[in-house]
Amino acid sequence: MKKLVLVLLSVFWMIEGYAQQKAINEHLPAWQDGQLDIHFINTGRGNSSFLVFPDGTTMLIDAGDMNANEFESTNAPLKIPPALPDSSLRPGQWIAAYIKQVMPAGRQPAIDYALITHFHGDHYGNIEKNSPKAANGAYQLSGLTDMGDVIPIKNMLDRGRTYPVDLLTYYRDNATFNNYLAFVKYQSAKKGMKYAALKPGSKSQFVLLIHPELYPGFQVRNIKSNADIWSGKGEGTNLCFTTGQLLENGKFNENPLSNAIKISYGPFTYYAGGDNTGYEGSNYPGRRDMETPMAKVIGRVDALTLNHHGNRDASNDAFLRTLAPKVAVEQSWCSDQPGQEVAFRLMEKTATGDNTDVFDTYMQPETKTYLGFWIAKGFKSFEGHVLIRVSKGGENYSVFVLDDKSPVIKVKQVFGPYLTHQKE
Repeated sequence: MKKLVLVLLSVFWMIEGYAQQKAINEHLPAWQDGQLDIHFINTGRGNSSFLVFPDGTTMLIDAGDMNANEFESTNAPLKIPPALPDSSLRPGQWIAAYIKQVMPAGRQPAIDYALITHFHGDHYGNIEKNSPKAANGAYQLSGLTDMGDVIPIKNMLDRGRTYPVDLLTYYRDNATFNNYLAFVKYQSAKKGMKYAALKPGSKSQFVLLIHPELYPGFQVRNIKSNADIWSGKGEGTNLCFTTGQLLENGKFNENPLSNAIKISYGPFTYYAGGDNTGYEGSNYPGRRDMETPMAKVIGRVDALTLNHHGNRDASNDAFLRTLAPKVAVEQSWCSDQPGQEVAFRLMEKTATGDNTDVFDTYMQPETKTYLGFWIAKGFKSFEGHVLIRVSKGGENYSVFVLDDKSPVIKVKQVFGPYLTHQKE
C-alpha cells in the first residue's frame, strides 16, 4: 500500500509539473458541465470577477472603472497600470467582451446574479461629465453600467441604501451613485431586472438556476454586509460595530461595509469580500477590523481574493492564519499594492504548514523593488487575468494565468492541479 501511495503521488507531481508548462499561448479550454470557474478580469482600472457555477448559472462580482488621470495627478507618485488590453474600449466594454468569450456553450450572454461589494468607483464605475450616455438615454456608461448595457443582468444585489445613514441623501451629489440608481431603475422597469440588498447569513440569494438537483454540494453563503456578520448558525447574524463607532463627523469609509461571500462546492471553498479591512485605530482612519470576526465563521478555505487589493489595512494575521488558503489572488491596480507587510505575511507558512501561491493581476516594477526580491519571488505571477477552475465535484482545482494584453483570451501559464484541503 505504501508503494502504491508513493507511485500515485509521483504521478500527481508529474502531472502538476506538466500542467505548469503546457498551454502557453493556447486558447483557454472551454468550461464544462460540473466545473466551477472563477475569473478575475484585469482591465487595469479596478476589480471584476466573473463566475460560472457548475450548472452554468453565472455571477458577476463588481465591474470597476476609475479616472486614471485624476488618480495619478492627485496621488503622485503612485502609478496605476495602463488600460488593458488597450484603450480602444472602456473597461466595462472589455469586461463584457471577456465574458462573451467564456460563457457556457449554447447560452446567450447573461449575468444571472451581479453583486456590487460596495460603492467605490474601482468596483462599480466612475461617472464624469464626459461619460457617454446609453442609447436609451437613461444613464451614463462606466464600469457596471457599461457592462450591463451590453450583457443583461437578471438579479442585481448591493449592500443596500440605508446604512449607516440614508445613502440617497448622503450621496445626493455623487454622480456615480446616482447613475447606478438610474441604471437599476431603468433595467428593473424595462428589462425585468430584480434588485435586492444582500442579506448576511443567507444561503438562498445565490442559487443554481439551471440544474440544482445535479449539484447538491454547491452553496453560496452570505458572510457579511455592512456591520452584520453571519453568526455561523442558521441564518443568524451578529453586529460587529455600532453606527456611532463608524461615523466620524457624519462621514464614513465604504471599505469596511463591503459585502462578503463564501462559495462551497463539495470540498472546495472560496472567499470574496471586496475591500473589507482588518485594522482600525488612528493609523487607519475610518477602518474597522472586520476580518477577525469574519474569519471565525469562514474557517479554512482553498482559495480567496485578497481584501482591499492587498492594501496594508487588510489581510491581517488572524484572517490569513484562519483561512490558510493555498491560492490567493490579488486584484491590484496601484503601485502600493500589496503593502509590504501583507506580502510578508503571504510568504509565511500558513497555520497548516502550507505555502500560499499568490497570483497578482498587475504589479508595477517599482512595487517589486520595494517588496524586495525575497518576497517578490514568492509570487507565482505578476500580471494577467487569473482563472481558478474547479473540477467536477470540487476535489481539485487549477489556476490559469491569461494574457491581459490580448483581446482574445490566451493561456500563459497553468498551475496545479491543487488538491482541496479536505482531500489532502
